Amino acid sequence: MNTYCIRSGQVEIGVIQHEGREYSAFGASVSGRNITAYTRQERNEISLTTWCGKITVSTRCEIVEQYWSGSMALMFRLSKGRFIVGYALGENGMLFRGELLTDADETEAKLMARMISDNFSDLDAEDDENFQQDD
Repeated sequence: MNTYCIRSGQVEIGVIQHEGREYSAFGASVSGRNITAYTRQERNEISLTTWCGKITVSTRCEIVEQYWSGSMALMFRLSKGRFIVGYALGENGMLFRGELLTDADETEAKLMARMISDNFSDLDAEDDENFQQDD
């Protein structure tokens, strides 16, 4: 099995070659304020990476809320009062979906992290329910 990434602007495609077949899917991306990335935990710090593992955001991260499923609302503090907030399925190697906030204080950023997490958590629950019905 071989894996690699193709990058075009702010969009990454992750590719897996296995038994003569090639499979691809969107990897990390930035589209306007929306961010898709993957989590990496090292030394009790969470950073965001591309699908291929290149660190894209390694700044002060706070777990705003952790849910029973292991997913969590995250807030990354950036310079100049900006934040990246969103939802991750776990601390290490898991999908992160969120957005860049440029005009919020810490309280608003935490609230937005929870709102985004609630939205994606509901979507994941619907997907899981539909997947179970297909069996």
